[in-house]
Amino acid sequence: MNWWVLPWWVLASAVGFAVGGLIEAAAGPLEGVAVLGYVTAGGAAAAVLQWPVLRRHVARAGRWVGAGIVGGAVVGVAAIALGVLAGLGAGAVGDAEAGRAFGEDVAGVSAAVLYGTAVGMLQGRLLRPRFARAGRWLLASAVGWIVAGLTAGVTEGIAGWAVLGAVYGAITGGVLVALLRQRPEETPAGE
Repeated sequence: MNWWVLPWWVLASAVGFAVGGLIEAAAGPLEGVAVLGYVTAGGAAAAVLQWPVLRRHVARAGRWVGAGIVGGAVVGVAAIALGVLAGLGAGAVGDAEAGRAFGEDVAGVSAAVLYGTAVGMLQGRLLRPRFARAGRWLLASAVGWIVAGLTAGVTEGIAGWAVLGAVYGAITGGVLVALLRQRPEETPAGE
């Protein structure tokens, strides 16, 4: 296996997600689930930078970017729906303003939890034909995103976005390295 895979993956993830921070710096901060636009842009940029690693090992690696964008869009819709339902429920038992605030909180938290899962599920489908243990990607992406989200607050702005990407890249990159180390007999039939 090539020694450069993990450092490249972490760097690609950090730089890619920093793009989300650049967009936020230019357009202004968003609140709640709307921040998924910046996250999806950063994820797409990271996927473009990750592509050189993947194209050597994964058929249809060009679809990696689309998986990140579609995953972000699906999470956005799901998180908004959850937030609206939670807000309506909370508003029905309390005042409307408290219900709206609760709905925004639910949408934001569910987006953070679901993003890594949705993207990991779609990207894992691209890895499955090549790697027998590709199911680990879903777990790595979900856990990676949650841990990255918790560490992103260490610093603010573009640097915070880069930290988020680096942490996510280290976790998912470690799993990618393990997948790349599989022996040929461990790969799915037909490979």
